Amino acid sequence: MKRSILICMMMAIASLYAKAQTDCDNCHGKGLEERACAFCGGQGTRECDFCLGKKEVRCNMCQGAKQVTCAHCNGRGGTKVKDEWRECQWCGGKGTPECETCKGTGIRVCWKCEGAGFYVCNQCHGDKVTQWQCHVCGGTGKAKATTATSTYTDDNGYSGTVTVQFDPNDSEEEKMRKMAKARVNHRLQQMRKNGVKVPSQ
Repeated sequence: MKRSILICMMMAIASLYAKAQTDCDNCHGKGLEERACAFCGGQGTRECDFCLGKKEVRCNMCQGAKQVTCAHCNGRGGTKVKDEWRECQWCGGKGTPECETCKGTGIRVCWKCEGAGFYVCNQCHGDKVTQWQCHVCGGTGKAKATTATSTYTDDNGYSGTVTVQFDPNDSEEEKMRKMAKARVNHRLQQMRKNGVKVPSQ
């Protein structure tokens, strides 16, 4: 009688629980998790490292001097031809005319950020987050199993220790069912060793 009850329990547990590898709860099966971008601090933008956020830089033509040396008269303002001084037609006799690139200001709009003072983060591309391998499932997308051991003794003298593997997503009820099934299987193995005939599973 006890043997038949034991077998019925085993069959009931087997029908209630079907082992399946479940998706990782942390990454939802993707194997990747999103974290705030470490390069921009989750802002999506970075301060321009060329103008340091000032939006302007020193003019690269006059180097901030606001004037340039005339390339035609070499800064002399003109040239002497047969004891006659002729004014340079290119600089109007100034020799060091106003820099046309910066319009005499000595500064110009930063070429890297185009005057914004910042630019889109080149690591997260403005998304503010970057994807990393899921630290829970190790990038597999599947929940990692955990193990637990249980020692039992029944009224018929059968005893032992069983090790059971659980999914992180298993409910407490599922864990109890799995542990009960492991104990039943262990008892059946001992019964067969003792010569007791039990139906095959």
